[in-house]
Amino acid sequence: MLKMKTGEKMEQDRLDRLEKLWKLDPSDPVVGLGLGAGLLEAGQPARAREVLEAVLRQKPGYAAAWEILGNALESLGDRDEAIRIYQKGIEVSRSGGFLAPEKQMSRRLKRLLRDDRGSRKGDFL
Repeated sequence: MLKMKTGEKMEQDRLDRLEKLWKLDPSDPVVGLGLGAGLLEAGQPARAREVLEAVLRQKPGYAAAWEILGNALESLGDRDEAIRIYQKGIEVSRSGGFLAPEKQMSRRLKRLLRDDRGSRKGDFL
């Protein structure tokens, strides 16, 4: 059996606690956001996506959840969906006055769109 480093063990313990809390009350958006972010950091973007989509079904105005969901989609390589999520998240952020998530999503969206244009340069040759 491989031993986990202390930091990895603490992170896994935190994720386990969040999973338990989420199972007890899947309507708690704060727990869902923490779990989604932790799963993404732990290299589990597919599970993070599931949790964050559940959070947004219940609380579509939660700007930070849109941002982290976009990050998870990028990690999964689903670029088109990430673009759509960032666009929607920017709308939500602007309407709610959430400047930090709007700024982060705008930056990531611009990068995705710029990278998309850059990858098509050779298509016309």
